[in-house]
Amino acid sequence: MTENKPPKVETPTSDSIKDAFWVVYMLFFLLGLVHMLPWSFFITAYDVRMVFVRAGTNLAFQYWMHKFRDTSYDEVDSSHRTSLQTQFSPSLTISIHVSTVLSQLWALLYGRRYSVNMKLSVPLSILLLFFVIEAIFIVVDTDSWQTGFFTLTMIVVVVINVMSTIYGMAVYSVLTTLPTEYLGGYLNGQGMASIFTSCLQILSLAVGISYEITALIYFWIGNSTVTLTLVIMLTVMKRNDFYRFHLRNHRDVDAKMPSIVEIGKIFKKIWPGSVIMIFWALTGFTVHTSITSLVVSEGEGNSDWNDVYFVPVITFLLPAVGEYVGRTVAVKMKISFGELWLVGFSALRMFVFVPLVMLCNAQPRQHLPVAFPHDYQYTIIMVAFSLTSGYLASMSSLIVPKLVPAEKLEDAFHVNILLIGIFEGIISFTGFVSVDLL
Repeated sequence: MTENKPPKVETPTSDSIKDAFWVVYMLFFLLGLVHMLPWSFFITAYDVRMVFVRAGTNLAFQYWMHKFRDTSYDEVDSSHRTSLQTQFSPSLTISIHVSTVLSQLWALLYGRRYSVNMKLSVPLSILLLFFVIEAIFIVVDTDSWQTGFFTLTMIVVVVINVMSTIYGMAVYSVLTTLPTEYLGGYLNGQGMASIFTSCLQILSLAVGISYEITALIYFWIGNSTVTLTLVIMLTVMKRNDFYRFHLRNHRDVDAKMPSIVEIGKIFKKIWPGSVIMIFWALTGFTVHTSITSLVVSEGEGNSDWNDVYFVPVITFLLPAVGEYVGRTVAVKMKISFGELWLVGFSALRMFVFVPLVMLCNAQPRQHLPVAFPHDYQYTIIMVAFSLTSGYLASMSSLIVPKLVPAEKLEDAFHVNILLIGIFEGIISFTGFVSVDLL
């Protein structure tokens, strides 16, 4: 009598389950884009806080200044600046950095009480809701309650920033279970956000639409992008075999929270990645865009290119493209020279580019001379600046998996993000100092 044997069942492996049509890769690209894209409406105002007199060069900034203007004068210029206009950027800076650090600390110490899918979907849903609320107020007359609208805006900023931080750290939790190229996709998505917003800014200037319409377009494109990302994410969580397979062993709710001692031990291993990003942030906070927004064309007053498009193209779009290329080089070509070499390069880059940019044709200035008055000189400097910026921004994350064992990788990413967030809050004032030194 022939013995009946149970059919052989093959255990799925990472080689047998594929990311069909690269849906999961596209999701993480969008998650990177969304993590940076919505902030263009707030960060753009923060980035050009030094250029109030030239507010017309940035329509998003002009929108906020219009909301908090002197209604009896009904114009936006530096001679009629209100207290709310003056307080907007400093308040934005404090709201962003304080909420970032607190939410990062919460996510590191207590975040594992909740599933990673919940930390992705719930914050992204709340973020979308609050951006819709802020978009609605674009068409609402807030002149009679500017102080209340100012307070509401800061509350929205805090909520959006907290949700963005929590879901951003959850993304890194998932990335620890996926192949390395998905981390690269997420980092490239972050780089694409600047290109997207810069192109939209230039298009707005070209067609001559008002800053209110521009702000409305900005917000609703952001809302649409968040909505698309949320729909894809929820679909992937429920139905995508590739995502579910790689996430099956993730330590969710029952994982032990890292202690302060463990956090210290992790930092001792991953410090090169953190230090690289610290030098990167210090360089950027000091000169881009606090100084670069002030750079004017040598042919100012001669054409629309010099007066209207020079800053949006050379100061914003060109560096955005250069940074994306730099990120791509780091992700695709995997050119690396060792952790210590990267730390040294990031430090050298700061000491080279900070004085180079400050000696470009930034106006007005009272102290430093202009050593590079020509447009081509400034363009070359910005290309080199942005290429190295994108490369180091990606490498600071890409080297972390090489420094810790796989079981500690999630904690390592979170510690890295937390340390960078704390340091960015500390150095956020450097842009003001650099402008005073001009």
